[in-house]
Amino acid sequence: MIKLLTHPEQVAEAIQAEILAGKWRGTLPGIVALEKVFKVNRNTIQKALKILEEKKVDVIVTDLMMPNYSGVGLIQAVRSADYTKHIPIIVFTSGGNQELVEQAALSGANEIMQKHITSPAKLVEKILQLHEAAGK
Repeated sequence: MIKLLTHPEQVAEAIQAEILAGKWRGTLPGIVALEKVFKVNRNTIQKALKILEEKKVDVIVTDLMMPNYSGVGLIQAVRSADYTKHIPIIVFTSGGNQELVEQAALSGANEIMQKHITSPAKLVEKILQLHEAAGK
């Protein structure tokens, strides 16, 4: 199935990608700056920001070593932004690089799980536990 995105939905996706890539930390630039970055009008930016506010992320599951991005960088970006710092983060990794595992813990990962010793059921159980705890 193909889903066609509206212009504000496309901009919301682009803003979210920039946030996850670590482009903005702490707070987003103002609407005028976002208009210039994405070359769209104020109304589109406002609708895109509303879409992002309504998207709820319950738990993030990430690896540490990914193509073109660092899991530690993702954790740091999530923890540094006021609107995402509350989201629980599970690192699901092969654990081959102990230094990265330690950096992930220091950066704010809630849980670090080793792929080779964690069953899918245990991963799902941990996701549900963190989701439930975050809702309280």
